[in-house]
Parts: sequence; C-alpha cells; structure tokens
Amino acid sequence: MKVDSLLSPEDVAQACRLSRRAVYRAIDRGELPAVRLCSRLRIRPDDLEQWIDERLLDRPQAAPNVPQSLPPGPVGRGSFRAMLRAAEREEGAA
Repeated sequence: MKVDSLLSPEDVAQACRLSRRAVYRAIDRGELPAVRLCSRLRIRPDDLEQWIDERLLDRPQAAPNVPQSLPPGPVGRGSFRAMLRAAEREEGAA
C-alpha cells in the first residue's frame, strides 16, 4: 500500500459528505478502522470501502400486486344471515 494513499478523517468526511465528527465517532466506535501515525489518524481506502459496503441497506421487496377489490365470495351458499336463520329454524324444529 502506498502511504500517500492514506486518507485523513477530513478526507473521509468530505468524500462521504459527513461531518468530521461523524467520522471520528465511527472510528471511536470501532466501525471504521484507522491507524495512528505520529498522533494523526489515517484511514486506508480499502477500509473505507469495506465500511461503506457493510452498511448497504437491503432494498425492500416490491409488494405483490394486490387487487383493489376482493373477488366475489362462494356462490350458492347464501349470506351469513341466511345461514344463521336456517340454523335457527333447524334448532327450533328439533
């Protein structure tokens, strides 16, 4: 690896359009690997790429195409109310 390819936290912040503070917090939490050289933090480009790749969001699956109205119910069985009346008649006859 070339030493001149190391990135400062400021470089990472600018490249990712984040604040410097957000980058430092990611380093402090151990999410973004960094090395300390002469009291300066530096990030390897490969570590930055991995950090970004590990945070890719899963895209939600497209919802199935659901019809706007329900299909008609079973034919020939009558309504619930009609079935209830028939059941009451059977109980009354028994």
